[in-house]
Amino acid sequence: MDKLKKKIIKYFVLFACCLSVVEALWEGTLSGILFSMLGSREPPLLFVPVMFLVECSVFIVFAYLFYHFVSKAIAAESKRQIGKRNMQYSQICHDLKTPMTSVQGFAAALRDGKIRPEEQDEIFQIIYSKSCYMNELVESLFAYSKLDTDDYQLSRKKLDICSLVRNLVAMNYNEFDERDMELHLDIPDDPLFCYADEKELKRGISNLIINTYKHNPNRTKALIQVYCHKKDAYVVVADNGNPIPPEQERFIFEPFMCGDEARTSGNGSGLGLAISQIIVRKHGGDLYISKDIDGCTKGFVIKLPVKVSS
Repeated sequence: MDKLKKKIIKYFVLFACCLSVVEALWEGTLSGILFSMLGSREPPLLFVPVMFLVECSVFIVFAYLFYHFVSKAIAAESKRQIGKRNMQYSQICHDLKTPMTSVQGFAAALRDGKIRPEEQDEIFQIIYSKSCYMNELVESLFAYSKLDTDDYQLSRKKLDICSLVRNLVAMNYNEFDERDMELHLDIPDDPLFCYADEKELKRGISNLIINTYKHNPNRTKALIQVYCHKKDAYVVVADNGNPIPPEQERFIFEPFMCGDEARTSGNGSGLGLAISQIIVRKHGGDLYISKDIDGCTKGFVIKLPVKVSS
């Protein structure tokens, strides 16, 4: 949608400039030639309405051309958006089909008494994990659809980013511990304030933290850092685990880019990074990848404007 807005503005400026040039040529050069042909320095009485009609005609022509080009741009963007949505729905259906088929199959086997009593606890656990994954997928799709609209407004308030990140680390600490991952924290004791939607910013940062232990092998070293530089706050979530394949870097923040293996194993919906980037950008910041963090193969960096103390 931002690209469409920029294109419309570009068309407007272009046609406005062209219209000004044409009017200047008409009023200056063309009218001067006409006066000289008539042998008079003063325009005849009929010249004023004729000139007005010509200018109106020129304006109408340019207005039509502007409308035509803008209509084509809107139609192209609408087609692109529909194609994007269809792709997303297709991916969601594909991702839901596999765990749903498993749940149905195991449920039918339990109903028909085909599972031995000593295996039932394991089957119940599989059904539960598959249903949790499906629920997570639906919730992620809902969050992405909600955030990816111009109408959605954040509920901002003064927020301490350092405290927020510490709380998120504490909530996920057991997951790091179970995987024997070495977690390094570099978070200032002093508060670092910004105006943010606490719920959405938590979701955006939490997605990065969860990805760290979900998509890396055990005993991976992880770094979670918060610092301030100039008028911006930075939240860094980095690790020395699996590097991002070069062919995926350009599209890593696109929806459903977590890879088929991760999605089919139930380790991701492919929407987490896309959701995080939308949330950060709605806060006036940016989310990007960095490979320049010492001891890490990759790092996700959130940049947010800091609230200046008054």
